[in-house]
Amino acid sequence: MKVFIAGAAGFLGRETVFAALKRGWEVVAILHESPMFFPNTVRKIERDLSCDTALDDLILQEFPDAIVNCAAVTSIDAAEKNQDVAVRLNVNFPRRLAQLANHISARLVHVSTEMVFDGDAAPYGHTAMPAPKNFYAQTKLSGEVETLKYAHGNATIVRATLLSGNSPSGTKSLHEKLFCQWAAGTPTALFSDEIRQPVSVKNLAEVLVELCERPNLSGVYHWACGDRLSRYEIGVRIARRFGLDPEKWIRKISYADVPAALAEKRPRDLSLSLEPLPGKLKARVQAFDELLAEMDVPANCARWYEAETGLKVRRKLIKGVDF
Repeated sequence: MKVFIAGAAGFLGRETVFAALKRGWEVVAILHESPMFFPNTVRKIERDLSCDTALDDLILQEFPDAIVNCAAVTSIDAAEKNQDVAVRLNVNFPRRLAQLANHISARLVHVSTEMVFDGDAAPYGHTAMPAPKNFYAQTKLSGEVETLKYAHGNATIVRATLLSGNSPSGTKSLHEKLFCQWAAGTPTALFSDEIRQPVSVKNLAEVLVELCERPNLSGVYHWACGDRLSRYEIGVRIARRFGLDPEKWIRKISYADVPAALAEKRPRDLSLSLEPLPGKLKARVQAFDELLAEMDVPANCARWYEAETGLKVRRKLIKGVDF
């Protein structure tokens, strides 16, 4: 199978490339001005994905069996500050991918977000009515609508959650962002009444790749870990996992502690019902403890961590061997 992975330089896109390689697939990784190491078997193509003509030429030239779209503006703040870019990547790009996928009869797996919900009626099933509370969520919901409109028979949308894992930069994932703040000497304020359901980036990548092989699973689905936790509890468990003092590095707050205008843009409970997908895939739902076990100390925070805890950081450099 030939798979075209858009946004391959991103945190999720990179893991999706490796998940496809494990299956022995031919992988075309699309990057936009972002150098990334991949094995020589991966064909890397730098292309401006917001340009329709360049995208059309590329898809029609490559004629992939499947397309996985991991490209997006992925945060509330970034979408608010760069609204034109957010619309191009989160709405217009999925629309054109869907049109092209339909034209060449390719499978399309598109990544969306649990943020399309308002957080007032959790847990959300995959057929629940979305109600976005901010501009970012609005663009992601519009991307879903465009995807299903133009490639409904070939398309699967996966609404994912907070990404956990280890990124090359050490700055992308759930625990890495906490580490970066702590290493800078800044305790993190985390909501005790904001519920989330993180997911391992490797586990999610396996799901995306498996769905490329499952044309019978079209439509919208949810994927996350099996545990629903407050952001505060997530932070505490991460700190304890690494032998750090939660009372020193985490400050518990609630929605009552922040301005009403800020709280209004933050969905409170975005926990998801994952049915029916777990019963239809080989990939399995993980517990949060499994996500914790996957986490490494970010390389850029290693000196701080060793000084803070007195513990030595062990690095996995080659084929999972510790040095």
